[in-house]
Amino acid sequence: MKGISFDIVVSLITGIFVCLIVLPMFALFTSTSLGELANQFKSPYVLASFLISLETSLAVVFLALCLGVPTAYLLGVKKFKGKEIIDTLIDLPICMPPLVAGLALLILLGGNSGFGNLLSNQGIDLIFSKKGIIIAQLFVSTPFLIKSAREAFESIDQNVINASLTLGASKFYTFKKVLLPLAKNGIYAGMVMTWARALGEFGATSMVAGCVPFKTETMTVAIYQNAMSGEMDSSVAIALVLIVFSFTSLFIFKSRLRGQIALS
Repeated sequence: MKGISFDIVVSLITGIFVCLIVLPMFALFTSTSLGELANQFKSPYVLASFLISLETSLAVVFLALCLGVPTAYLLGVKKFKGKEIIDTLIDLPICMPPLVAGLALLILLGGNSGFGNLLSNQGIDLIFSKKGIIIAQLFVSTPFLIKSAREAFESIDQNVINASLTLGASKFYTFKKVLLPLAKNGIYAGMVMTWARALGEFGATSMVAGCVPFKTETMTVAIYQNAMSGEMDSSVAIALVLIVFSFTSLFIFKSRLRGQIALS
């Protein structure tokens, strides 16, 4: 009987938490009509913010793979002095408030800094541009991929790596043919989290790229701008797109991951 009581209490607590997630989503989905949503989805303004977010977030995932996987390998497999310091620095953007990250990037890339002037002299303008959006999203989202991939690399038996090297395989071949396949689930999880984080980024993006409609206004920035100006229908439409995208990507990934675990 005591065991049943405990299960009931745990189930009730879980139900309360699920309601905290479901009720706001329900309120959002029922706040406007299907007809109005259809009109908003046809709006060039909504479509522009959607395309900007999709373009920049996909670019961020690609760049995060190029930068994050080697970094995760280094932190997960190698031992060296200063490793904990580097690991902490890489995790810092996760804990750092996005507005602080945006301010730091704005100071670094702006025309008043030496680095910003150097870029400007080379014809590279990052402030108030899509390139600025990508840099801001990359800064705040790549640590999620590194963290997930690092855990995957750390879980690989060192004997497997040693066996490959002993048989004459190069380090690059071992990394490509042995480590990457074994760590793929962690890398895929990191990609999904990175993409979702990039899509949902607001603070750093708005600081670096501004809120220029049809140019640098991502979906999250458009939601804020429209909500503050009273255009709730546009905010709701864009917010629903973000929710559907996030839920679908997470659901598909988790379903595929469970299927791979069941087959293995």
